[in-house]
Amino acid sequence: MHRVDFAAVCKAMAGLLVAAVSLCLCLGCGADNPRGRKALSGHVTLDGDPLDQGNIEFHPLFEGGLQSGGQITGGKYSIPAHEGVLAGKYRVAIEDFIPTPPTPAGYMPGDKLPPSPKSKVPADWNSKSQHTIEVKKEGPFKFNFDIVTKK
Repeated sequence: MHRVDFAAVCKAMAGLLVAAVSLCLCLGCGADNPRGRKALSGHVTLDGDPLDQGNIEFHPLFEGGLQSGGQITGGKYSIPAHEGVLAGKYRVAIEDFIPTPPTPAGYMPGDKLPPSPKSKVPADWNSKSQHTIEVKKEGPFKFNFDIVTKK
């Protein structure tokens, strides 16, 4: 009959467990941003005043680019690196948030609703935008936009 030294077996298994966990940690340790995305931030004004709420999008104008975007609040936007863009040229599209008007008192299904408010941001800054930025390999990565509707 063979005698098993349980203390030695447990010690060996603990060593293997530590080695396995260490290997997993090392394999999992890599760059949080392997593609080199850049964080973007800046201000958006509409006729000189901060744009209250909206969205900003960056559409790549080169093959292999990554589209990104974020919310505008109080005239500011901030896109973290892990959601950001690669170095290159981008088309910028900006939309303002248009709240849905409340349902009129006494509204019944089938009644005509009042028209929704129109966007304050002109089409040449969103659906028809030709505004561009170029993100360089080195920062700064701050881009400000002043939308002018009153000329």
